[in-house]
Amino acid sequence: MIIVASVSETDRSLARLRAARRAAGQARDELADVRAGSRTSTRSVMALAVITVVVAALIGVVSWRYATAPSYFSDDEFIAATTERVSLLLEADNGDTARAGRILAGATGEFHDSFAQSADAYSKYIESARTRGAGRIDGVAVARRDGSSALMLVTASVRISTADGTDDAASDFRMRVLMTPEDGVLKIAGVEVLA
Repeated sequence: MIIVASVSETDRSLARLRAARRAAGQARDELADVRAGSRTSTRSVMALAVITVVVAALIGVVSWRYATAPSYFSDDEFIAATTERVSLLLEADNGDTARAGRILAGATGEFHDSFAQSADAYSKYIESARTRGAGRIDGVAVARRDGSSALMLVTASVRISTADGTDDAASDFRMRVLMTPEDGVLKIAGVEVLA
């Protein structure tokens, strides 16, 4: 009988050993699943972090390029601004004392500097001679664009009359006008009268 009890105890010990091995195997499988899951979530978190950094960098670059990009104007905007600025140059009115200031406000660069030196003389001459000029712009076209600036061709005519009754016939002429943006506004940067 002792042998039977030993066999029965051995069977029980074997059964416990098998159960312990199964439990250890299940625990090992569960641990492997947990490790695989944490690797996957770690990879997901790392991938998400990398994508976030790349998107933020792209947004920063695009914003910087947009902020530092030069202003671009359409041909129509150049034509409208040129017409407005040149019309102011062509009209002369001895009663308009603020005209020189408006011309300067619409000028930049070399033209601004040149006109600023003679603005007072221009105003005094127009006032003293009681000169009136009626200008007409016949056509404006874009000759060449260079970055944010444009060289414009203008055809115009001016009829000048003075206080002594002299009324000149209309003079037709052509001019090249360099238009350049300053503070987001197109201004005259240079004028050349052609024959």
